[in-house]
Amino acid sequence: MSNKTKSKNNQELSYQIVLSYKVSHNYPIKTFLIECRDKLNECISIIWNNIEYLKEKKPKLPKSNEFKRDLRNKLLENWDYASHYIDGIIKTAYSILESWSSNYKKGYRTKTKPIVKRLFVRVKTTLIKYDKEKGEVRITIKPRTEYLILNIKNEWFFNKVRDLTIGEIILKENEAFLTFKDNLNYSDREIIVGVDSNLKSLDLFHPIENWIRVDLTELHRIKEVYDKKIDGLKKLLKKCPLRVLRKIKRLLERRRNRVNDFLHKLTTQLSRLFPNAIFVFEDLNKRKMYKNKHHNRRIDRANWNGIIEKISYKTIAILVNPAYTSTTCPICGSKMESQEGQVVYCSNCMNSFNRQLVGCINIFRKGLGKIKKLMGGPGVASTGAEVSLRKLMTPNPNVVYYVDYNGKYLKCL
Repeated sequence: MSNKTKSKNNQELSYQIVLSYKVSHNYPIKTFLIECRDKLNECISIIWNNIEYLKEKKPKLPKSNEFKRDLRNKLLENWDYASHYIDGIIKTAYSILESWSSNYKKGYRTKTKPIVKRLFVRVKTTLIKYDKEKGEVRITIKPRTEYLILNIKNEWFFNKVRDLTIGEIILKENEAFLTFKDNLNYSDREIIVGVDSNLKSLDLFHPIENWIRVDLTELHRIKEVYDKKIDGLKKLLKKCPLRVLRKIKRLLERRRNRVNDFLHKLTTQLSRLFPNAIFVFEDLNKRKMYKNKHHNRRIDRANWNGIIEKISYKTIAILVNPAYTSTTCPICGSKMESQEGQVVYCSNCMNSFNRQLVGCINIFRKGLGKIKKLMGGPGVASTGAEVSLRKLMTPNPNVVYYVDYNGKYLKCL
């Protein structure tokens, strides 16, 4: 994911784009990965046994330097590989347990210890040597005795990452996921775009192009078609379970591949359509939107987090609080009332607006304020930040875009 770091003079806030690529290998490292997994589960168990529960039954993970030092020394016993892997294992264990703790506090998880079953290990940059000229990535398994070398010079992505800095690597039995870092600056961005995420569309407020809609009906249709096929097969589970489970697994894989293909093309084309933009999204939580069975199914088919995750690899994206974005009047700031359909009405300034338009404008303004705060106040580039009343009154988007499966940019029909 993307990271933000401040420079020493506090004048320029940089944003790190992380590019990830998969490379296959045939090194026999299964034994090494099994030992890493066992150490990870051992690490989770030690931390788990030292968790304190406060009066509010909130778990508190042990994070003192003394505890971490003792934990590291304990895990290094009978460890024949590079000691830096233990550091990565401890980091991964804390990440897993912090995720469990966060969900436990919200009531989404029970007091059950997480267990890792998959074979993988995070490789720190201290164990990686990247030769940009030869296109070789050397990973240390055992210091001075055993190395894993990946040649990426002939890979399709090599020219994209030739001059970038290599980051952590996730190593699996037959493949490795390489990450490369590229820095962007907020000051390089000329436009801020507010994005209102809806079930079948993304409504964007662009300060120059105004209200733009990106149609997501095809994404919803893909999921709906596969869900109906899978639901039909589930009725046959009692008659022939093994055969039905194989078919369901195959359909789920196809569904996932088609959805990922759509999301990659959508976010790539969106970042190319607005190359100098900061995208502002709502930080939505689906669990708070659940009402009934049919509504929940529709909500689950939305891919808001997937869109944010994938566009973060390609440009700058920030999140804002979604509270009251669709009910706050963009003119006077008063609370508005819903009317028929997508219309909202402000009784203070006597104006009616489209709900999606109001949402993306308020998200745009929240994003503008957050970026100004991050940048330390003045000096934020935001072309056309002022919104005119006339442009707010439009009942329909200025333009509607669709994903082009064969092109580089979103198509407009």
